[in-house]
Amino acid sequence: MRLKSWLLAIPAALSLAGAAGAVAVSFETFRTLAVFVGVAQGADGVTGAPQFDPVVFDGHTLVNLAMGRPAGDTSHLEQVFAMTIACDLSSADLVVFDRHASNTIATIAESTSFDSIRAQGPHATAPDRARFVARFDVDEKGGVANGIAGGFFTVAGRVHLDEQTGCPTPVLVSLDKDKDDKLYGDAEVPDKSDPDTVRDVMRTGRAHLIGVLGVTTGSVTRQVLVPFGRLSIRRALPDAA
Repeated sequence: MRLKSWLLAIPAALSLAGAAGAVAVSFETFRTLAVFVGVAQGADGVTGAPQFDPVVFDGHTLVNLAMGRPAGDTSHLEQVFAMTIACDLSSADLVVFDRHASNTIATIAESTSFDSIRAQGPHATAPDRARFVARFDVDEKGGVANGIAGGFFTVAGRVHLDEQTGCPTPVLVSLDKDKDDKLYGDAEVPDKSDPDTVRDVMRTGRAHLIGVLGVTTGSVTRQVLVPFGRLSIRRALPDAA
C-alpha cells in the first residue's frame, strides 16, 4: 500500500513541478506589408471554355474582407495587416491591427506549425537571426457579401532577433541585408503595393508564401490559388497612431 500511494503521488508532484516551471511565452506584433499574386477559375465570355483569371491583391484587401467590407474600401486605413510572432518562434498569427485602438481586432490566420533555425553573427553575443517555415490555417471572416472563406498559407522567411530577449526585432532598413534573399526568393514589398500612413524605415524580416484562399466579394465566393506571395515584416506595433 505504501508503494501504491507513492506511485499515485508521482503524477501530482510532476504536475505541480510543471506548473511551477511554466514560463509564459510573450508575443510581438509587426506591421506587415503583403502582396499576393493569385489565379482563379474563369470562363471565356464567348465560348465558355475554362480559363485562368488573374487575381492580385494586398494585405489591406485581406483586412477589408476580414472586417466584412468591400475589397477596395479605403475608409479604415488605421486598420492594417500585421503579423504576431511568439518570442520563442513557436507560433504566429496573421491579424488585423487597429492603430487607433492599439490592439488586434481580428485574426485572419493562425499557424498550425512553426519550425525555425537560428544563427549567430560574428559580432553577436547570442543568436541574432532566424529562418522559419510555417503553415497557417485561414479563418472564415467577414460577412456573406464580403469576406474570407478559409484556406491556408505556407510561409517561409527570416527575422532578426534581439540578442538579449531572443524575440524578433526590427532594424533599420539600411541594415537589413541578407545575402541569401535572392536564393530563397525573399524580396521587398513596395510601399505602393500595400499603402501605409507611416513612412516606415524599420524592417524585422522578409518572407514568401504559397497557398489557397477562399474570397467572397459581391456575395460570390471563389477559390483563389496563390502560387506566389511576399511579406515584408516591418516595424513593431503598437506605434504612434
